[in-house]
Amino acid sequence: MSKRSVVVLVVIISIFLLSSVVLAMGRKVKPAEQQPVSLGTSQPEVELVRPEQLETNPPITEEMKESRPREAGIQLAADESTKNRQIQAALKNAGYDPGVVDGKLGPKSKKAIREFQAANDLKADGKVGAKTWAKLSTYILQAGAADSASGPDTNFETGTPKKGGR
Repeated sequence: MSKRSVVVLVVIISIFLLSSVVLAMGRKVKPAEQQPVSLGTSQPEVELVRPEQLETNPPITEEMKESRPREAGIQLAADESTKNRQIQAALKNAGYDPGVVDGKLGPKSKKAIREFQAANDLKADGKVGAKTWAKLSTYILQAGAADSASGPDTNFETGTPKKGGR
């Protein structure tokens, strides 16, 4: 084969491939089926609930009273602000309103602590001691708090320590 024949052959193949790509781009793709593909596992159906449909202070059932708190292995932080954020986040996850999760135990937080203690057959003194934390700490790992209980103490954008409320 001559050099000229090879060049002509390469040009013809290139034109063919390019036209195939252009034709493929113009085709309409059929929409996928609406039913999700099952991987052979059965999953329970989940009902979505709006936040306003949730109870603010869910009732404590007899089963909940009798069961021992699971060992979460979470201890309160050493510094006051982080410890208070942990308490506030756990209260919020448990369904009690501590107000803004800001690391300051104000009147709303104290009221939420007392309500939690009363609902869990604890001395309702508004102080988080060992018994209260043993029950409250089971809620610290649950999702749904507006703020992280052990969030970072620095602003990652600037690298500076956080100041005050968010």
